[in-house]
Amino acid sequence: MRRSTRRLLLATAGGLALAGCLDDPSDTTADDDRSNDSDAGDPDDSEDPEDDRSLPSVGTFPDDCPEYDSVDLIVAYDEIDPEETAIYLEPSAETIAEGDSVTFELQNESDRRFAHNQYQWLLHKRMGGDWYYIAPSEWPEPLHELPPGERYSWDLSVDNEDIEGGRSVSDPQEEGRDPIRGLGGGEYAFGTRGWFEDDSHEDAIGFCARFTLEADALKLTPTDEIDDTWWEDDVLVARSTRGDPDSDSSRLGAYELERTDDEADAEPTITETVLRNDRRRDAIALAREYDADRVRLEEYDSTTPIFGSREDGTYEYEGRTYEISTRELEDGD
Repeated sequence: MRRSTRRLLLATAGGLALAGCLDDPSDTTADDDRSNDSDAGDPDDSEDPEDDRSLPSVGTFPDDCPEYDSVDLIVAYDEIDPEETAIYLEPSAETIAEGDSVTFELQNESDRRFAHNQYQWLLHKRMGGDWYYIAPSEWPEPLHELPPGERYSWDLSVDNEDIEGGRSVSDPQEEGRDPIRGLGGGEYAFGTRGWFEDDSHEDAIGFCARFTLEADALKLTPTDEIDDTWWEDDVLVARSTRGDPDSDSSRLGAYELERTDDEADAEPTITETVLRNDRRRDAIALAREYDADRVRLEEYDSTTPIFGSREDGTYEYEGRTYEISTRELEDGD
């Protein structure tokens, strides 16, 4: 399995519709170590002698689920009995088509409150036996509580309209946004994580619910923001319309791709992950379309450093390796 790394940052624009019983934000806290002075006790001390729900043993990581960071165990829905499990994530369907909706419901059947972040859902796709993290790239950090006997649900639907025609894909982040875009057919896993109120965040539990999306595979195409292309010797140059050339803070930057044969330390990618970075999508798609070993994407940007600090790197896509580097362009370059 491939372990993914995620960042807890403020959310940006998005596309996943979230629904459920949202706790009052004024009643939440971002403290990791939650405590409660009540004597809620252990689930085994429940007043109902017939309710002996439990969780899988600590350290359980199902083979058919992606790995999550900083969790002690993962509760996979298709490997548990809901009637005997204290808390679990249940999907409303095992298979959906594009445009259909599937609901993932976190059900707390224990006698303790469960702390979790309703925005920290996790979506992976399995390709070639490996799990690839898809979305979201960032999320806000409120902490919510799921009381005993209550549920919280996330609704997910897929919209791929005109993606291959150049429509940009934005990572879904916030409640009430459009359906998630840019998912080809295949096997996915939806998940989340959290911990019981009298435990530490270091004793977190992950949840995994797998489903199949019946849809065509997506082709990697450039965005419709590519304005012009031309050759300079053996370099394919492209100009995008992103950025504001009239802004005092904007500078013209070069987002440069070079095809290499060095696969060492290359980050494996699939179409769904490449689509979520417009510049990387454009550079790789243009290199493939024009059979170019070198591509220079020119674009105005106001970020410092140019295009941000996480753009440079080496990426493997469909058997080819590409090195990405960025720099500012001077007048006359």
